[in-house]
Amino acid sequence: MAGSYLLTNGPIWTGDPAQPWAQAVVVRGRDIVHVGTLDAAAQFVDSTTEPIDLSGRMCLPGFIDAHNHLASMAVSKLGVNLSGIVGRDAVLTAIRRWVADQTADAPLRGYAWMPDSFEDRSPRREWLDEITGDRPMYLFSADAHDIWFNTAAMRAAGIDASTPDPDPGAQYWVRGPDGTPTGHAVEAASYMPIIVALGLFAVPNIRTAQELTLQAAPSWGMTAYFEAGAAAGPTSADARWIYEDLIAQDRAGTLPVRVAGSYWTRSPGDDPLAIVEALKVWHAELRSEHVHIGTCKMWADGTFMSGGALLLSPCCGHASDELGTMTFPPGNIVAQIEATQAAGFDMHIHVDADGSARVVLDAFEKVLRGRGAESRRHVIAHNSMLDPADLPRFARMGIIANCTPLWGTDYNGQYRDIYTRMLGADRVEERLFPYGDLVRSGATVTYGSDIPGVDISEGPPLIHIEALLTRQRPGYPDDVPLVARQRIGLQDALRGYTANGAYQLRLEHRTGSLMVGKAADLTVLGADLFRVDPRQIHAVPVVLTMMDGRITHDAR
Repeated sequence: MAGSYLLTNGPIWTGDPAQPWAQAVVVRGRDIVHVGTLDAAAQFVDSTTEPIDLSGRMCLPGFIDAHNHLASMAVSKLGVNLSGIVGRDAVLTAIRRWVADQTADAPLRGYAWMPDSFEDRSPRREWLDEITGDRPMYLFSADAHDIWFNTAAMRAAGIDASTPDPDPGAQYWVRGPDGTPTGHAVEAASYMPIIVALGLFAVPNIRTAQELTLQAAPSWGMTAYFEAGAAAGPTSADARWIYEDLIAQDRAGTLPVRVAGSYWTRSPGDDPLAIVEALKVWHAELRSEHVHIGTCKMWADGTFMSGGALLLSPCCGHASDELGTMTFPPGNIVAQIEATQAAGFDMHIHVDADGSARVVLDAFEKVLRGRGAESRRHVIAHNSMLDPADLPRFARMGIIANCTPLWGTDYNGQYRDIYTRMLGADRVEERLFPYGDLVRSGATVTYGSDIPGVDISEGPPLIHIEALLTRQRPGYPDDVPLVARQRIGLQDALRGYTANGAYQLRLEHRTGSLMVGKAADLTVLGADLFRVDPRQIHAVPVVLTMMDGRITHDAR
């Protein structure tokens, strides 16, 4: 229950530009009633007030993860973890050892394989068949955009040579000469039949994943996040029960974070007006004190590593017309933005490559030129590659740039080499994860860890804040920074994880900074981040987290 608290005796970073630092914060009930000097705090303190002695530890607003999938998508991180394992033989050995340790009725699944581990960047089902026999198995790739499956899994889903690709050239099964899938599904529409057939989205699996993510979030210092698409079946509507469950948790007083949700358009076959009508229903019906839905999520492309994102120029060694693909054509993107904005909602669009980014920016420009901004807070997420000429367009159009900090490192110890081999050193330096350039351009920048794009253990915001400051993998101080000029300062990183995140989620009236009248959403860290070696930020413990005046994590 919310009580009354006095926090003092340590650095308090408020996130309020008018008063960045304070000596004391007083919480009464759900709200902050004082931010300022210790002397002035006395008038707000009585016998019921519990003192919280910071003892030199840092207090700041609760972190806001502005792009994640905590409610359901962490189910893709169950099973054998192949992170950091390189080469086909090593990958298969790890799978074989893990399978040997499982009971006869245990589901066989895993995650984090890299395409570069295989000679033609594509794994085969026969390799799994030799290990699993007639037991179905699937494994998500490191970015969760592809899966690798065996023959038994393919049969369970009723997929064979005659099964048409869901979205030819964009979401499909890699096939052999006779048309039979080889065991590699590219993008969600192709792998969804397999994971649904094998029960991935069963309630017990979702519950297990939520224990590792949603319920763990306060221990990461998190008080709010944007649910960038909950998945629980082949259609977006199948995820309705996920939000109903979040609302039930909220009404029971057990939901530990605020949730801003979205309705997901996944296929170019979706009718933009029908998507908006569904969003209207969810907006009206799926809400509680700490849950609201007001955003249309679009997966405009996949990843450029799998060829599912559009490049402005081809990868090294490829023909001039081999530029990759997008999930949605430009006309569909324009239509969805137009319909969503006209209905009074925001867009949140996944974009991975520089060509895709230009298409989406052009689409926003076309709509905004016709309608004006209409107070919308549209978002382009990830921004893995951007042409320098497109950088100023974010600030000019008021488009929020959401970034995934850990990707801007030598992730898994493999990404630097992969990027350099695919793009060339010059393009890497000029365009790859230009998060510093976006901040310096004046754009509103927010951050999110994007589970399942990273492992669950990599979800805590402090890990990503360190990555923003160093462009190194946290815990790997000898890494060469990936495009070192894109590093940013701590103030900018914290602003992106607090006030800017609140703005994106339309929660700035309640959270994102420590100010009188706002909700008591805050966290206490075991050290002052401004006095810590940036390469040690990931190791700073989260001591206490409070959401709406209720202590949600206490490690004092």
